[in-house]
Amino acid sequence: MASYRPVRVFAEMQNRTVEKSPQKIIQFDDNRAACEGVSPGDRQIRVTAVGEVSQPPDLSRFTVRVTSKKDNPQDAKNSVARRLDYIVQTLQNHGIKEQDLHIHKHLSRSDSLYVMETEVGVRFGDIKKSESVGNLLVEKLDDTVTVSLPEFFHTNQSLESLRKQASLVAIHNAKQKAQEMARFVHLSVGRPVYIVEEDSQEIEGHTDTASDSVTMTTIQERISNATITVRSRVSASFELRPKVKKVLR
Repeated sequence: MASYRPVRVFAEMQNRTVEKSPQKIIQFDDNRAACEGVSPGDRQIRVTAVGEVSQPPDLSRFTVRVTSKKDNPQDAKNSVARRLDYIVQTLQNHGIKEQDLHIHKHLSRSDSLYVMETEVGVRFGDIKKSESVGNLLVEKLDDTVTVSLPEFFHTNQSLESLRKQASLVAIHNAKQKAQEMARFVHLSVGRPVYIVEEDSQEIEGHTDTASDSVTMTTIQERISNATITVRSRVSASFELRPKVKKVLR
């Protein structure tokens, strides 16, 4: 009959001091862990893990351009002013606040004509609303008014929340990874000893889409190109504890 030989697992145990401890042998016999010369508080498992979260843009903006060419500069200004009043009133009726409007005016000459150009930049907190308002302006106004394709971006608050979520997901993955490794050698994971975020990356758009926004021709492509993915990589160390068997009474 073959003799029983306990399984020997070699692992590096880190003491609480700065100096690295020499390699110790953890010997498992009948699913019970014993570590010669190492106290239970010095048993640790170190892992690295990645957390990744993505979020589409939550803000949009577009520019409305009004152009008028007249023989007299005042006529050109008056023509633009009438359309500008209608644009601003329409935006206000849809709940757009004054701080989300930016108006720029420019008067120039082209041959013998005066050219009055006005740009209205509008920012929306609701992407669906920006689509409907842009379509309404195109429908109601003549060809002297143009509405640009929308641009999409994130608020600072949503970006900060996204970074925190990525870090928390990475920590969760690190603990789960440590638990699976410890379970394999019949140990359990205790409290964390340290957690360090080693790297954080923010990726705009998807790898399968072009990065140049000029080539983005559809709304869906622009939203996809403005989607932000945050990837966080953490290194964590957890205490290792012997498994406690439940005694059935």
